[in-house]
Amino acid sequence: MEKIILVGVGNVGQHLLEFAARENDEFEWIVADINEEKARWACNNAEIGAAHHGQHPKFHPMKIDLFEIEKTTELIQRERPAAIVNCTVLHTWHLIRQLPKDLYAKISSAGLGAWLPCQLTLGMNLAQAIKDSGLSPYYINSSLSCITNPVLGKIGLAPTIGIGNVDLIAPAILTYIAQKTGVPRYNIEIYLVCHHQHWVYPREAGYKPGAPYFLKIMIAGEDVTKQFDTDKVMYEAVKLYPPGIAFTTVSASSALKNLKAMVFNQGLRTHSPGPNGLPGGYPVRLSAKGAEIVLPPEIALEEAIKMNEKSGRLDSIEEIQNDGTVVFTDYAYNIMKETLGFDCRSFQPSEAKELAFEQMACYKKLARKYSN
Repeated sequence: MEKIILVGVGNVGQHLLEFAARENDEFEWIVADINEEKARWACNNAEIGAAHHGQHPKFHPMKIDLFEIEKTTELIQRERPAAIVNCTVLHTWHLIRQLPKDLYAKISSAGLGAWLPCQLTLGMNLAQAIKDSGLSPYYINSSLSCITNPVLGKIGLAPTIGIGNVDLIAPAILTYIAQKTGVPRYNIEIYLVCHHQHWVYPREAGYKPGAPYFLKIMIAGEDVTKQFDTDKVMYEAVKLYPPGIAFTTVSASSALKNLKAMVFNQGLRTHSPGPNGLPGGYPVRLSAKGAEIVLPPEIALEEAIKMNEKSGRLDSIEEIQNDGTVVFTDYAYNIMKETLGFDCRSFQPSEAKELAFEQMACYKKLARKYSN
């Protein structure tokens, strides 16, 4: 029986547990969170629900503190998991929606990448613990993996894959085309290269259009891309999702599907953000070997990478340098400084923790002004 370590039982982590509990897979789950009681409740709820499906999952809730890298390393060495799934973040993106609408819109227009220290810190600590363990489990990182994974890749800590982003858009495109054409979804195949920016542009305030992407659409094996306005497809497919965070169920589905594809050596052709530390999202084949980029002949990998790097500039990130240093765009820097008083043009990964706590303090100070 393969062991899986799930770290973090927020929205995505809880959904992942609920789905896993109802699967007939031979997994033993180590479910870890900074709040052990929350982990226990999440396990209990999923296990109770699984009883209705005749399933009996093996869950082991426990406390974990990702700032204690040595203890995390010891946990990994003790449990020897086949895979580790990170569903943690220090400051979730949707908190800014609690602010007045105009202020939310302005901060949102900085891009989620402007909060990269908060997105990066915990996943980086976990990646370091995995490296220190001397083991090689698959590492699935859920936290803004279009941007965090390439930073981690630059410092020798690349996750195997991410979740969501391109793998939220790809199934939505399949659904959109099926609804428009009446063709069964299983007869439709796509190849998609895109970035987190393409997910948020139709959904969140302040994001700008124009991020490059590649989309090839095939029906019954025939290339029908030219029959569609692909800009419209990209936009309206994302708009199929309801507002808010209901999409996190799909993110969890993405994680479980991709986890099984690697652990069970399925050779599944799908999509993933941040494979092997690359920026943005790509078509991939997932097997026991991990993630292999699978592009059609119309686009080369170098072009796809440049496309996603350009898209990243519309999501706060001017550049990720070879040593992992992150350079923010001018607009992201100016907005964060003006609205939050957060003054940072660039940072090294080693500075992420300190900057993350500074960002959170800046946000809390601002939020208090509008709490009554």
